[in-house]
Amino acid sequence: PALAKKKIVRSSQTVSVPRPYGVWVKPKLRSDHNALILAFGGLDYAASLNYTLTYASDKIAQGVQGSHQPETNNFQKELLFGTCSGTNCTYHQKITDMLLEVKLKLKTNKTLTQHYQINL
Repeated sequence: PALAKKKIVRSSQTVSVPRPYGVWVKPKLRSDHNALILAFGGLDYAASLNYTLTYASDKIAQGVQGSHQPETNNFQKELLFGTCSGTNCTYHQKITDMLLEVKLKLKTNKTLTQHYQINL
């Protein structure tokens, strides 16, 4: 009789972020962990995009709030963890409890809210 090894099947789990109505936002930490980079896609369906980033630095509440206009054709935004004056930046330390909220207003007048927990 012929003996054969049993074929090993390896499965990979892919976690995908829902892309409601074709619009998506992908937050990613900058390599030095001093900023969050927001990448946008599918903005043809969006009328406007607003974001709020909150976190604690040395147990003091901090945050960044802003908006992005889809028609600018800029598909990336960088949110610094700190303050800058000219080229001199002071970055926040011991960052915890980071939460990003993105509100998308679609051209269909629907508003979608997405929350992202960011871990350093």
